Amino acid sequence: MRERHPVRVAPDFQTIFQSVPGLYLILTPDFEIVAASDAYLRATLTRREDILGRGIFEVFPDNPEDRTATGARNLRVSLERVRDWKIADTMAIQKYDIRLPDAEGSGFAERYWSPVNSPILGPEETVSYIVHSVADVTEMVRLEQRGIQQQQLVEELKMEDRFLKAFNANPEPISIAIFSDGRYIDVNESFLRITGHRRAEVIGRTSLEIKFWESPESRAEFIGMLRKNGSVRDLESTFLTRSGEQRNGMVSAEIIEVAGQECVMTIFKDITERKLLEKQLRQAQKMEAIGQLSGGIAHDFNNLLGIIIGYSEIMEERLGEQIDLQKNCQQIRKAGESAASLTRQLLAFSRQQVLEPKLMDLNEVVRDVEQMLRRLIAADIEVNTVLGESLGSIKADQGQIQQIIMNLVVNARDAMPRGGTLTIQTANADLDEDYARMHPPSQPGAYVALCVSDTGIGMDAKTQARIFDPFFTTKELGRGTGLGLSTVYGVVRQSGGHIWVYSEPEQGTTFKIYLPRVPNPAQREHEDSVPTPVQRGTETILLVEDNDSLRELTRMILAENGYAVLDAVGPEQAIQIAKDHPGQIHLLLTDVIMPGTSGPVLAEKLAMIKPGLKIIYMSGYAGFSQRDLFVSDAVLLQKPIMRKELLHRLRKELGYHVDGT
Repeated sequence: MRERHPVRVAPDFQTIFQSVPGLYLILTPDFEIVAASDAYLRATLTRREDILGRGIFEVFPDNPEDRTATGARNLRVSLERVRDWKIADTMAIQKYDIRLPDAEGSGFAERYWSPVNSPILGPEETVSYIVHSVADVTEMVRLEQRGIQQQQLVEELKMEDRFLKAFNANPEPISIAIFSDGRYIDVNESFLRITGHRRAEVIGRTSLEIKFWESPESRAEFIGMLRKNGSVRDLESTFLTRSGEQRNGMVSAEIIEVAGQECVMTIFKDITERKLLEKQLRQAQKMEAIGQLSGGIAHDFNNLLGIIIGYSEIMEERLGEQIDLQKNCQQIRKAGESAASLTRQLLAFSRQQVLEPKLMDLNEVVRDVEQMLRRLIAADIEVNTVLGESLGSIKADQGQIQQIIMNLVVNARDAMPRGGTLTIQTANADLDEDYARMHPPSQPGAYVALCVSDTGIGMDAKTQARIFDPFFTTKELGRGTGLGLSTVYGVVRQSGGHIWVYSEPEQGTTFKIYLPRVPNPAQREHEDSVPTPVQRGTETILLVEDNDSLRELTRMILAENGYAVLDAVGPEQAIQIAKDHPGQIHLLLTDVIMPGTSGPVLAEKLAMIKPGLKIIYMSGYAGFSQRDLFVSDAVLLQKPIMRKELLHRLRKELGYHVDGT
């Protein structure tokens, strides 16, 4: 081993050690401090004038009753060896603990130092001074102590065999941590499975270090309750998995003692799926409530619009050559028709619009509207259609399905003001129980899927929660009514399907619509052509309408076109009129929803009085089942009813005259 030789230096120590970066003291052989480095003074929060000229054991007393006595005695032994044996002495393995003022000056902090002492020889090869340098090993010592402590706690837990089995078999995540510093000493398998952490990543670390809590405030609330009450019961909080996924939990905790050490046993009940289902249920209930409200408004409003449009049509005809007044009437009629279009959208949202369902191929519907869609889309938007093969049939109203596609495409177009890609896809989809459970109120089964995606600006969660609300829009004033997506929602739900939206800001949006798949192949149906000229009639019609103004308008239109009209304000009066009328009644024209009884019930009663009676229903909404409505193969006219539409439908049901006039 190479012999070490002490170094001879000039005694101007203070100049030399003024700016040395390490923690150094220069001592006399009597262990008096004659110089100190600035770094040493900063570490001990002392002033140079307070320690120069003092013995080192005045600074660190060698007092048997003091908790630092052992460290101080070890230091004295080391210094005496250097002074007497003229060699350097290291205490790399040994340590001495000191108490120093903390940074706030409110107390003392315990630190651990590992010293190295080296002699400075004078002219006669005697020790003139001793260089005392120290390294702060506090963190290393505490890690060693913590490791020993945690190992003792783990061993204590393992001794409780029954506890260990129950701990690991529990389906809820459980953790045990030291109360003083929050370090985990054990977690069960459920904790690892739900958080996605490995055991080695958790044991010995704190919840903050593994980023368990969504926010430090959540942990602070938990610790505050634990310190105040000694336990926590069902504290709702949000925690993070290893991947950063947010999950909801109910946290309960209890302070327990393990190997004489206070620990915290915490149980996390994962309620993420329950919270999701509650949120979706609230959304469904909200949509149902809004739908009922909008349906009721639309029903009453349609009666008013029927009066406005009907009288404006009559006035427009009677004004003849008075062109200016005719134009005024046309503007009134057009405004009424526009308002009627809005109410139809409200009815579609509230699922109270009468549809004409038929079997159809969704691919054919997409092809039919594709050219029209391309005229709606700007040149900087690329349109892709991906149509599924062997697509099943759906049973729905073709006009409404076309409206769904149009509304979604227009919505996607407006979300891509700087261009992008619009994709329309169709496919068969089989939804299982798991999907249905996570996406209420959907049901498992066979569906045909329509997917409309864009690469536009996307939406945040707050916007997504309201996109199906009537009149809600993020567009500037004048660019939309806010009924497009609410109409889509209503039509989809009334058709027995469901709709989901997936979107993130600046990541685009995807709407997925699932419509029930039916086994029968779709057949293209052609609408009956409607004769252009309005044909007069001579038959007797029983008109039943509880709105006085609308009943009077309808009676006048029918009478002016040759029909004999028997009008009733309600079902009871209609039954009495039918009993009292001696001749034939050819057709019943009745509202569906009336005080006392419904139109279908009235029709059944009148059929016994006047056999062969034909039926046409009128309604501002459809708060009734399709089965009840069409039991007699009757037809329904959606209010507000245009004059020509009413007259054409009457002639179609009653039969055209031979001469076609």
